[in-house]
Amino acid sequence: MGQDDLAQAILDLENGLVEPIEDPQLAYQLAHHVKPVIDRMTTPGAVDDIGLDSLAPEASLGASEDRTRRQRRAIKKMPQLDGPLPEMETLSIEDKARWILMERFISLEQHEEILGLQFNDGEREAHLQDLDQLLEMLFSLPRVAKHLAAANIPGLQKIFASSILLFRHPTLHVDGQQPCNLENLRLAYPDFFYKRLKTPNWYEAQDFYTDRIEHPHWALCDFDYLNCTLRRPERKLTGYARQWSLPSPHVRQKSVLEGIYDRIISGEALQEHIFEQNCNACTSTHYKNRGRGPLRMVYIVQKDQKIAIHGKNGLPHWKTSKRLWPGVFPSVTAKESQRAEAPSI
Repeated sequence: MGQDDLAQAILDLENGLVEPIEDPQLAYQLAHHVKPVIDRMTTPGAVDDIGLDSLAPEASLGASEDRTRRQRRAIKKMPQLDGPLPEMETLSIEDKARWILMERFISLEQHEEILGLQFNDGEREAHLQDLDQLLEMLFSLPRVAKHLAAANIPGLQKIFASSILLFRHPTLHVDGQQPCNLENLRLAYPDFFYKRLKTPNWYEAQDFYTDRIEHPHWALCDFDYLNCTLRRPERKLTGYARQWSLPSPHVRQKSVLEGIYDRIISGEALQEHIFEQNCNACTSTHYKNRGRGPLRMVYIVQKDQKIAIHGKNGLPHWKTSKRLWPGVFPSVTAKESQRAEAPSI
C-alpha cells in the first residue's frame, strides 16, 4: 500500500468510514482472528475490558516469573467525529483535551494504571486544575484561538496532530511507592532498556541516574523533532516558541529522565513508540566524566522499543554508518521553566 493510500485509510478509520474487505481469504483470516474476543464479549457476565491485547500470541502465555504482568484498563473511547461537534465551553477539562488530541491525550486514569498509583480526590482535583491551566494557555495562542472562536475542532486537531499530552509524576509503584527516576523506571519497565549482565551501564554511576521528577505537571510534547545539525537545541527551541507565540520559558528541553519517561508512558498507553525516530535526542542533562573535565551532554537513542543512553562532548553528528540526526523534542508546560543557555561543552 502506498503512503497516500495508507494515510487515507487511517483517516477513514478515524472518521468511521469502513469499507468491506474485497479479498475473501483475508476477510476470513481476520474474522477468525477476532472471533475468540467476540465470543467472550457476547458471553453473559463477561468482563468489559477486553482489548486487542488478547489477540496477541503472547496473551496465552503466563506472566513472567520475574515481573507480574499488569492488567490493562480499557481506554476510554475517543469521541466519534462523524457526529455533531460540541461547544468547547460545555465540555469537561479532560473532554476538551480528548476532542482535540484524541487518543494522544493520556488521561489520569491511564497514568494511574501505568504507574501503579491511585490519586485521591484532592490530588485528582489539583491535577485537573493544572491541566486546565495548560489548556487555557494553549487556547489563548493566536493560531489556536481563531479555530476555537470558529468552533473548528478539525482545525484544532490538525494543529496538534504531532503532539501528545501526558502527565509527569514524581512517584511510581515499584515494590511500594518509589521516586520516579531512571533507576526505578528500569526496574518497573525492563522491556524498554538494554540488559547488562556482567558490567553496569556507565550512567548508573552518574548523579542524574537517581534524580527524580521535581513536581507533578502536564506537558504537551511534540514527537516531530527539531533538527539541530546547524543550530543548537536552545536556538531551535527559541524558534519553536516564537512560531507558537509562546514565551520562551514555557518551552522546555527535556532532561534525560523526562525524555525516557515520556517514551515509556506513551509506549504503554498507545502501544506505539512515537518518539522512536532517526534521531539522537539531545537532552538538557549534563555530566562530567569521572567528576572532572568538560561537561558532556546526555542524549537518547531508541530502536525497536529499546532505549539507549549516551554521552559525549558537544552534539552528536550524523554519520553514514548511523544515520541519526541530532535533534531535540520540545515540550510545553504551563509553568515557566528555568531554561537558560546551555553550558559550553
